[in-house]
Amino acid sequence: MKYTFSHFSLANKLSLAIVLSVILSVALLGLYFDTYLQESYFKTTKKRLSHGFERLVADISKIEEELKQGIMFIQSDEDILASIELVNNYQDKQNYNAVLLDEEKKSIARHLLDKVKFSLNNDIALYDKNEELIAFATKKEKGYSLCFISYHSGNKILYCKYENEDFYQQNNEANYRHINFRHASYYTQADVINKSTITHHYRDNAIVITSHQSILDQENKISAHIEMSKVLGQSYFNTLSKDLDIAFILENDKKYGSTAFSLLDKESLNNINISQTQEIYYSVASLTTTGSKIFIVASLDKNPLMKTLYESRIKLLVILSLFVLFMMLVFRFLFTKGLADSIKQLMQQIAKIEAGDYSQAKLVNTKDELETISKNINQLAMTIKEREADLKKSQDNLEYISYHDVLTDLPNRRLFNSRLEHSLELAKRNNTKLAVLFLDLDQFKHINDTLGHNIGDILLQAVSKRLMHSMRSVDTLARIGGDEFNILIENIRDIRDIEFLVQKLINDFQSPFACGDYAIATTVSIGISVFPEDGQESITLVKNADLAMYKAKDLGRNNYHFFSNSLSEYIQNRAKHISALKHAIASKEEFFLLYQPKFSMQTKKIVAVEALIRWNSSLLGFVGPNEFIPLAEETNLIIPIGDWILQKACSDFIALQKEGYFLEQISINVSGVQLQNSNMFKTLQKTIYETGIKPTQIELEITESYLATNDKKALHTLMQFRDMGVNLAIDDFGTGYSSMSYLQKLPVTRLKIDKSFVDELPDSQESAAIAKAIIALAKTFNLSITAEGVETKKQLEFLDMHGCDEIQGYYYSKPLTLNDLKIFMQKFLIA
Repeated sequence: MKYTFSHFSLANKLSLAIVLSVILSVALLGLYFDTYLQESYFKTTKKRLSHGFERLVADISKIEEELKQGIMFIQSDEDILASIELVNNYQDKQNYNAVLLDEEKKSIARHLLDKVKFSLNNDIALYDKNEELIAFATKKEKGYSLCFISYHSGNKILYCKYENEDFYQQNNEANYRHINFRHASYYTQADVINKSTITHHYRDNAIVITSHQSILDQENKISAHIEMSKVLGQSYFNTLSKDLDIAFILENDKKYGSTAFSLLDKESLNNINISQTQEIYYSVASLTTTGSKIFIVASLDKNPLMKTLYESRIKLLVILSLFVLFMMLVFRFLFTKGLADSIKQLMQQIAKIEAGDYSQAKLVNTKDELETISKNINQLAMTIKEREADLKKSQDNLEYISYHDVLTDLPNRRLFNSRLEHSLELAKRNNTKLAVLFLDLDQFKHINDTLGHNIGDILLQAVSKRLMHSMRSVDTLARIGGDEFNILIENIRDIRDIEFLVQKLINDFQSPFACGDYAIATTVSIGISVFPEDGQESITLVKNADLAMYKAKDLGRNNYHFFSNSLSEYIQNRAKHISALKHAIASKEEFFLLYQPKFSMQTKKIVAVEALIRWNSSLLGFVGPNEFIPLAEETNLIIPIGDWILQKACSDFIALQKEGYFLEQISINVSGVQLQNSNMFKTLQKTIYETGIKPTQIELEITESYLATNDKKALHTLMQFRDMGVNLAIDDFGTGYSSMSYLQKLPVTRLKIDKSFVDELPDSQESAAIAKAIIALAKTFNLSITAEGVETKKQLEFLDMHGCDEIQGYYYSKPLTLNDLKIFMQKFLIA
């Protein structure tokens, strides 16, 4: 068989001398340079890492000394020593003098803030002689926070404020987990008497350095303990890493223990261990803390070494290439015929790829490795084409996600603001109007808490779809977070156009939303701001629409409101009412109870009373319950108010009994907020124990809306009350959504007909039919029935004729003070 030159393999086409020269040169020179550079870089690396740890040790030593000096002030500060003595001598948790001690503790907190802030540290805490926390100051994201411990009836209360705030507010210890609320002794008392000592801690992936000192009184007894801490967190190690060009990280993985040296051991620091991976050189130091041993890993990137090796290899390759070129010139005549055309064709294939042309090129037909390379180049072109397509698709998807809400697929805040800015430019240029709508679902948090976040998400998706159907294609609907939506309406000709659209949006919420197994009825509150009247900038328009939305909520929800300059005054007034409510709760002297008698239709005698709260504010004057109760529920202040009502009403009931005024029971209104967000069961148990009232003498009135929206949770809570023997009434029955099957499961004992149905009796056929139906329903389920708001004789006769058990209202008596109730009861024979 005859072989031509073109049938030889590529290896056979190259000179044996060139191949041997290249292999020998690369092996010898490469080995030499690689070994030399790696050894040199390793020595330099060890010096740099050692220096990095020395810098860290120096920083820790400096911080320790500064912390010791930072708490030395306590021995000579007469003011704070006097405050400590006052707290030690007069603090009684059961009979706590808040006026005297809280102000002193606030002074201590301010003093501690000055010290920790001036020394640029993170935390400072002061404990009394019993190792109980007095006050502390700590650095948080919003600034320094000042806190102190108060007591009420033996219960610890934490009050905190930020340094730029005026008033302390009650807070939760969970928000300050890093503070020891009882002094923890990591040392013996001898270590810290008249001098400070240092401990190390590991918390939240950071090193916490703490100085401790105990203070002695004149009798050489410990009167207090003080601690100051500095946190070496991620920001410190980032700065250290940047300064030294060494990566520092904290680890608590025990796998580092075998190679770690002790950071604070000078001898170990002079001879550190260096380990390496494919990417880095690293060394590990250990630091013993109070809880465990942690490890500081310092590492240097190998890339500089690799870069140097790469550059050296390139130079070597250049030299070898020149040598190869020379040898190839010798054999050019032999190679040209077989290789020149093929190599040129390969270069053309590569040039096509470089130009962005990934179409399949003509293959080199040499029957050797060059043909294989040609095929691989074509395959490479296809791979690059596919990867570029995938990359563009990924970039497009990422850009879409950055501008859209993941849950609803609506534009997000970023895209909405961008469109609003663009629309404002057009509106200013064309002298047109636009409007920003701020939508907030009413009681969405309540739905989330009771039915779960998954149902809440489904509801948000359903709301988004329904809103989209009601809008013009040119308008923008965006979800900006939680249950809040923004709508941008452009090219407005008449304000009535906005009102028409907003009313349409509100009407869309009349039908329930299908969310899994639930049909959820919800409403929406909408605030509106209009350009240019209500603002020239996007931020102003959105903010003003937000303010208007809150006004719509205060008007009863399921409503809309346009922004006006008076809203600023409204916001201030709202804040003033909240502040006044907190003051009233703290003072416990501004609230009072009125009692409205309830009469038996059978005996025409008083059988019970309903407790009704009233508020005579020292700051605002008399405030009606319809005004302050919704605000209290919104801010959760109804919980302490409700506790006070329960305690006061039961105490007054027992006082009436002791004076000879006997009633079957007292009715007390309970908010859904109390039942959902507080431990109402324990509160009720405590009240019964303290007042001596019998559970059967208490009737709790619960709104129908709470029962209809809480399902299993509501049923469980009410079952606990009934197991105690407490009576339960559904207040304002007929105004909510209770089904007959649901009512059958509830452990209630009474239904109360709402005043809105009683007002039009007996003339309104609709009200009469509803009243008779409620009475019949109560009789069916063997429940007692009470009618509210009875004011006329005709109403009384109608209710009596159809079997109503009890009535209350102005026909017999308005709500009375306790003394007026006694006088009123003397006129009747008690049933």
